[in-house]
Amino acid sequence: MLAAHPGPCPHTLRQPSLQRLALVVGAATAFALLTTLQEGFALRYAGEAAPWIGLLKARLVDWYACALLMPVIFWCSKRFPMMPGQWRHHLPILFLASVPLAILKEAIFVAVGEFFRPGVFDLAKILSEDLSYEVMVVWALFAAAHLFIQPKPQDKRQARDDGAATEIQVRTRRGLEYVAVQEIELADAQGNYTRLVTPRGNFLVRETMAGMEARLGDAFVRVHRSAIVRRDRIVRVESVTRGGYMIHLRSGERVRGGRSYRATIRSLDIGG
Repeated sequence: MLAAHPGPCPHTLRQPSLQRLALVVGAATAFALLTTLQEGFALRYAGEAAPWIGLLKARLVDWYACALLMPVIFWCSKRFPMMPGQWRHHLPILFLASVPLAILKEAIFVAVGEFFRPGVFDLAKILSEDLSYEVMVVWALFAAAHLFIQPKPQDKRQARDDGAATEIQVRTRRGLEYVAVQEIELADAQGNYTRLVTPRGNFLVRETMAGMEARLGDAFVRVHRSAIVRRDRIVRVESVTRGGYMIHLRSGERVRGGRSYRATIRSLDIGG
Protein backbone atom coordinates (compact mmCIF):
# COMPACT_ATOMS: atom_id res chain seq x y z
CA MET A 1 0.00 0.00 0.00
CA LEU A 2 2.90 2.36 -0.54
CA ALA A 3 2.39 5.39 -2.73
CA ALA A 4 4.96 8.12 -3.10
CA HIS A 5 3.89 11.68 -3.72
CA PRO A 6 5.40 15.13 -3.33
CA GLY A 7 4.60 17.60 -0.64
CA PRO A 8 3.65 17.27 3.02
CA CYS A 9 0.17 16.20 4.09
CA PRO A 10 -1.55 18.36 6.76
CA HIS A 11 -3.15 15.25 8.25
CA THR A 12 0.08 13.32 8.83
CA LEU A 13 0.06 12.16 12.43
CA ARG A 14 3.25 13.51 14.03
CA GLN A 15 4.37 15.22 17.22
CA PRO A 16 6.72 18.24 17.47
CA SER A 17 10.29 16.94 17.60
CA LEU A 18 11.40 18.95 20.63
CA GLN A 19 8.34 17.97 22.64
CA ARG A 20 8.87 14.32 21.80
CA LEU A 21 12.59 14.52 22.65
CA ALA A 22 11.87 16.10 26.02
CA LEU A 23 9.26 13.47 26.80
CA VAL A 24 11.57 10.59 25.84
CA VAL A 25 14.49 11.92 27.91
CA GLY A 26 12.23 12.71 30.87
CA ALA A 27 10.64 9.26 30.76
CA ALA A 28 14.06 7.57 30.52
CA THR A 29 15.31 9.51 33.55
CA ALA A 30 12.18 8.72 35.55
CA PHE A 31 12.43 5.00 34.77
CA ALA A 32 16.13 5.04 35.68
CA LEU A 33 15.32 6.52 39.09
CA LEU A 34 12.44 4.10 39.64
CA THR A 35 14.45 0.99 38.74
CA THR A 36 17.39 2.23 40.84
CA LEU A 37 15.11 2.45 43.88
CA GLN A 38 13.63 -0.96 43.16
CA GLU A 39 17.04 -2.66 42.85
CA GLY A 40 18.48 -0.80 45.84
CA PHE A 41 15.65 -1.74 48.17
CA ALA A 42 15.78 -5.33 46.89
CA LEU A 43 19.46 -5.50 47.89
CA ARG A 44 18.73 -3.95 51.28
CA TYR A 45 15.92 -6.43 51.85
CA ALA A 46 18.33 -9.27 51.09
CA GLY A 47 20.72 -7.90 53.70
CA GLU A 48 23.28 -6.53 51.24
CA ALA A 49 24.64 -3.01 50.88
CA ALA A 50 23.05 -0.96 48.14
CA PRO A 51 25.59 0.91 45.96
CA TRP A 52 23.13 3.68 45.07
CA ILE A 53 25.45 5.72 42.86
CA GLY A 54 26.60 2.68 40.90
CA LEU A 55 23.04 1.45 40.47
CA LEU A 56 21.89 4.86 39.28
CA LYS A 57 24.69 5.11 36.71
CA ALA A 58 23.91 1.66 35.35
CA ARG A 59 20.19 2.33 35.10
CA LEU A 60 20.74 5.74 33.46
CA VAL A 61 22.90 4.09 30.80
CA ASP A 62 20.29 1.35 30.36
CA TRP A 63 17.33 3.69 29.90
CA TYR A 64 19.21 6.27 27.87
CA ALA A 65 20.11 3.41 25.51
CA CYS A 66 16.35 2.91 25.14
CA ALA A 67 16.00 6.63 24.39
CA LEU A 68 18.60 6.34 21.62
CA LEU A 69 16.50 3.62 20.00
CA MET A 70 13.29 5.68 20.01
CA PRO A 71 13.74 7.22 16.51
CA VAL A 72 13.85 3.69 15.08
CA ILE A 73 10.98 2.62 17.34
CA PHE A 74 8.84 5.55 16.13
CA TRP A 75 9.70 4.83 12.48
CA CYS A 76 8.79 1.14 12.78
CA SER A 77 5.57 1.98 14.60
CA LYS A 78 4.53 4.45 11.89
CA ARG A 79 5.51 2.13 9.09
CA PHE A 80 3.90 -0.99 10.60
CA PRO A 81 1.18 0.19 13.00
CA MET A 82 -0.85 -2.29 15.01
CA MET A 83 -4.24 -1.14 13.79
CA PRO A 84 -7.45 -3.02 12.93
CA GLY A 85 -7.11 -4.82 9.62
CA GLN A 86 -3.31 -4.47 9.62
CA TRP A 87 -1.98 -5.97 12.84
CA ARG A 88 -1.88 -9.57 11.54
CA HIS A 89 0.60 -8.52 8.85
CA HIS A 90 2.57 -6.11 11.03
CA LEU A 91 2.83 -8.21 14.20
CA PRO A 92 5.50 -10.63 12.86
CA ILE A 93 7.47 -7.74 11.37
CA LEU A 94 7.60 -5.86 14.67
CA PHE A 95 8.41 -9.08 16.51
CA LEU A 96 11.38 -9.74 14.22
CA ALA A 97 12.50 -6.12 14.54
CA SER A 98 12.39 -6.29 18.34
CA VAL A 99 15.18 -8.90 18.53
CA PRO A 100 17.95 -6.89 16.79
CA LEU A 101 16.80 -3.76 18.60
CA ALA A 102 17.09 -5.56 21.94
CA ILE A 103 20.59 -6.76 21.00
CA LEU A 104 21.56 -3.24 19.93
CA LYS A 105 20.31 -1.82 23.24
CA GLU A 106 22.46 -4.30 25.21
CA ALA A 107 25.44 -3.60 22.94
CA ILE A 108 25.18 0.12 23.75
CA PHE A 109 24.99 -0.68 27.46
CA VAL A 110 28.07 -2.94 27.26
CA ALA A 111 30.04 -0.42 25.17
CA VAL A 112 29.48 2.34 27.72
CA GLY A 113 30.20 0.00 30.62
CA GLU A 114 33.43 -1.21 29.02
CA PHE A 115 34.54 2.38 28.53
CA PHE A 116 34.37 3.06 32.27
CA ARG A 117 35.17 -0.44 33.59
CA PRO A 118 37.10 -2.44 30.97
CA GLY A 119 36.85 -6.23 31.16
CA VAL A 120 33.78 -6.29 33.39
CA PHE A 121 30.99 -6.55 30.82
CA ASP A 122 30.44 -9.55 28.52
CA LEU A 123 27.82 -9.00 25.81
CA ALA A 124 27.29 -12.72 25.12
CA LYS A 125 26.76 -13.50 28.81
CA ILE A 126 24.37 -10.57 29.28
CA LEU A 127 22.34 -11.57 26.21
CA SER A 128 22.10 -15.17 27.40
CA GLU A 129 20.58 -13.94 30.66
CA ASP A 130 18.51 -10.94 29.60
CA LEU A 131 17.57 -11.15 25.90
CA SER A 132 13.95 -12.19 26.45
CA TYR A 133 13.52 -9.41 29.02
CA GLU A 134 15.04 -6.84 26.64
CA VAL A 135 12.74 -7.98 23.81
CA MET A 136 9.77 -7.31 26.12
CA VAL A 137 11.23 -3.87 26.87
CA VAL A 138 11.35 -3.12 23.13
CA TRP A 139 7.73 -4.27 22.84
CA ALA A 140 6.81 -1.84 25.62
CA LEU A 141 8.58 0.93 23.69
CA PHE A 142 6.57 0.01 20.57
CA ALA A 143 3.38 0.27 22.61
CA ALA A 144 4.41 3.69 23.93
CA ALA A 145 5.26 4.90 20.41
CA HIS A 146 1.79 3.87 19.20
CA LEU A 147 0.27 6.40 21.59
CA PHE A 148 1.73 9.11 19.37
CA ILE A 149 0.86 7.73 15.94
CA GLN A 150 -2.69 6.43 16.33
CA PRO A 151 -5.32 8.97 15.30
CA LYS A 152 -7.34 10.48 18.11
CA PRO A 153 -11.13 10.02 17.96
CA GLN A 154 -11.70 13.67 17.04
CA ASP A 155 -9.33 13.28 14.07
CA LYS A 156 -11.30 10.44 12.48
CA ARG A 157 -13.40 12.54 10.15
CA GLN A 158 -14.23 9.54 8.02
CA ALA A 159 -17.93 9.72 7.19
CA ARG A 160 -20.74 12.14 6.42
CA ASP A 161 -24.33 11.73 7.51
CA ASP A 162 -25.14 9.90 4.26
CA GLY A 163 -22.44 7.32 4.98
CA ALA A 164 -19.98 8.57 2.34
CA ALA A 165 -16.43 9.30 3.44
CA THR A 166 -14.97 12.79 3.70
CA GLU A 167 -11.40 11.46 3.88
CA ILE A 168 -9.69 8.23 2.91
CA GLN A 169 -6.89 6.89 5.09
CA VAL A 170 -3.84 5.88 3.07
CA ARG A 171 -0.36 4.63 3.83
CA THR A 172 2.71 6.38 2.47
CA ARG A 173 6.41 6.14 3.22
CA ARG A 174 5.87 8.81 5.86
CA GLY A 175 3.19 6.79 7.65
CA LEU A 176 -0.59 7.10 7.80
CA GLU A 177 -2.11 10.10 6.07
CA TYR A 178 -5.54 11.23 4.92
CA VAL A 179 -6.68 12.15 1.43
CA ALA A 180 -9.70 14.42 1.25
CA VAL A 181 -12.40 12.95 -0.99
CA GLN A 182 -12.83 16.31 -2.73
CA GLU A 183 -9.21 16.01 -3.94
CA ILE A 184 -9.85 12.72 -5.73
CA GLU A 185 -10.47 12.92 -9.47
CA LEU A 186 -10.30 9.26 -10.41
CA ALA A 187 -10.31 5.90 -8.63
CA ASP A 188 -9.32 2.89 -10.70
CA ALA A 189 -8.56 -0.75 -10.02
CA GLN A 190 -4.93 -1.84 -9.69
CA GLY A 191 -5.03 -5.55 -8.93
CA ASN A 192 -6.11 -5.98 -5.31
CA TYR A 193 -5.84 -2.23 -4.74
CA THR A 194 -7.62 0.92 -5.79
CA ARG A 195 -5.55 3.82 -7.08
CA LEU A 196 -6.68 7.28 -5.99
CA VAL A 197 -5.61 10.00 -8.45
CA THR A 198 -5.28 13.49 -6.94
CA PRO A 199 -3.50 16.73 -7.97
CA ARG A 200 -0.73 16.06 -5.43
CA GLY A 201 -0.06 12.46 -6.41
CA ASN A 202 -1.45 8.95 -6.53
CA PHE A 203 -2.22 6.69 -3.59
CA LEU A 204 -2.94 2.97 -3.35
CA VAL A 205 -5.62 1.69 -0.97
CA ARG A 206 -6.47 -1.95 -0.37
CA GLU A 207 -10.16 -1.68 -1.24
CA THR A 208 -12.50 -3.17 -3.83
CA MET A 209 -14.09 -0.94 -6.42
CA ALA A 210 -17.55 -1.64 -4.97
CA GLY A 211 -16.35 -0.66 -1.51
CA MET A 212 -14.67 2.47 -2.80
CA GLU A 213 -17.78 3.46 -4.78
CA ALA A 214 -19.82 3.33 -1.56
CA ARG A 215 -17.23 5.36 0.33
CA LEU A 216 -16.93 8.09 -2.30
CA GLY A 217 -20.66 8.86 -2.53
CA ASP A 218 -22.84 10.64 -5.08
CA ALA A 219 -20.19 13.15 -6.16
CA PHE A 220 -18.63 10.27 -8.12
CA VAL A 221 -19.93 8.07 -10.89
CA ARG A 222 -18.92 4.54 -11.90
CA VAL A 223 -18.12 4.55 -15.63
CA HIS A 224 -16.38 1.20 -15.88
CA ARG A 225 -16.11 -1.89 -13.74
CA SER A 226 -12.58 -0.70 -12.89
CA ALA A 227 -13.02 3.10 -12.90
CA ILE A 228 -14.88 5.73 -10.84
CA VAL A 229 -14.62 9.43 -11.71
CA ARG A 230 -15.64 12.61 -9.96
CA ARG A 231 -18.58 14.20 -11.78
CA ASP A 232 -17.36 17.80 -11.61
CA ARG A 233 -13.94 16.81 -13.02
CA ILE A 234 -15.43 15.56 -16.30
CA VAL A 235 -14.89 18.08 -19.10
CA ARG A 236 -15.93 16.05 -22.14
CA VAL A 237 -17.45 12.70 -23.08
CA GLU A 238 -16.42 11.53 -26.52
CA SER A 239 -18.15 8.81 -28.53
CA VAL A 240 -15.75 6.20 -29.85
CA THR A 241 -16.09 3.09 -31.98
CA ARG A 242 -18.52 0.27 -31.22
CA GLY A 243 -20.79 2.42 -29.10
CA GLY A 244 -18.19 3.18 -26.47
CA TYR A 245 -17.22 6.41 -24.76
CA MET A 246 -13.98 8.12 -23.79
CA ILE A 247 -14.27 10.36 -20.73
CA HIS A 248 -11.87 13.30 -20.56
CA LEU A 249 -11.05 14.70 -17.11
CA ARG A 250 -9.86 18.14 -16.12
CA SER A 251 -6.31 16.91 -15.41
CA GLY A 252 -5.95 15.43 -18.89
CA GLU A 253 -6.63 11.86 -17.76
CA ARG A 254 -8.79 9.81 -20.12
CA VAL A 255 -11.01 6.95 -18.97
CA ARG A 256 -12.70 4.42 -21.21
CA GLY A 257 -16.36 3.93 -20.38
CA GLY A 258 -17.63 0.38 -20.06
CA ARG A 259 -20.47 -0.88 -22.25
CA SER A 260 -22.60 -1.84 -19.27
CA TYR A 261 -22.35 1.74 -18.01
CA ARG A 262 -23.53 3.46 -21.22
CA ALA A 263 -26.85 4.56 -19.73
CA THR A 264 -25.11 6.11 -16.75
CA ILE A 265 -22.61 7.91 -18.97
CA ARG A 266 -25.34 9.27 -21.25
CA SER A 267 -27.20 10.61 -18.22
CA LEU A 268 -24.23 12.85 -17.37
CA ASP A 269 -25.50 15.27 -19.99
CA ILE A 270 -22.03 16.44 -21.00
CA GLY A 271 -21.47 17.24 -24.64
CA GLY A 272 -18.79 15.33 -26.58
